[in-house]
Amino acid sequence: MTRLFLTAGLMLALTPVAACAQSAPPLTGLQIVAVSSATQSERIAPDQTHTNRPHTGPISVVVQETGIGRARVVRIDGAVAAPPSTQRPLCGSAVTAGACRPGEPMTGVEITYHLGPLRKGATVALQDTSANLPAVTLDTTITID
Repeated sequence: MTRLFLTAGLMLALTPVAACAQSAPPLTGLQIVAVSSATQSERIAPDQTHTNRPHTGPISVVVQETGIGRARVVRIDGAVAAPPSTQRPLCGSAVTAGACRPGEPMTGVEITYHLGPLRKGATVALQDTSANLPAVTLDTTITID
């Protein structure tokens, strides 16, 4: 009886198991999609370089990352910063934040950076490098008016 259990255990230990993990989708997009502050919020168009509305008080910047990155860098007026942030997975063809169903592959990430108060004219630059090879680095910038 003991020999049967040992043989069965050894067979299970030596049986290859299919990997459950999936490879990260390549980083293909990095876009600031919204800026909000204590006074208001606005959506940011793909090629927009300045906010259209004046922002005061604590400022948050929402970034949509298509694909998965591994080396995010935030710069405020050229200086590297490490602001607190929150993330929500993007899934499916609609790329809806937080709408992932069990087993559905993640297609990107929505990141909200909580920057605190910034002066008028401050520049926020974001950069990320893809998690897989070939390493692609993307960046995006917005000036807060």
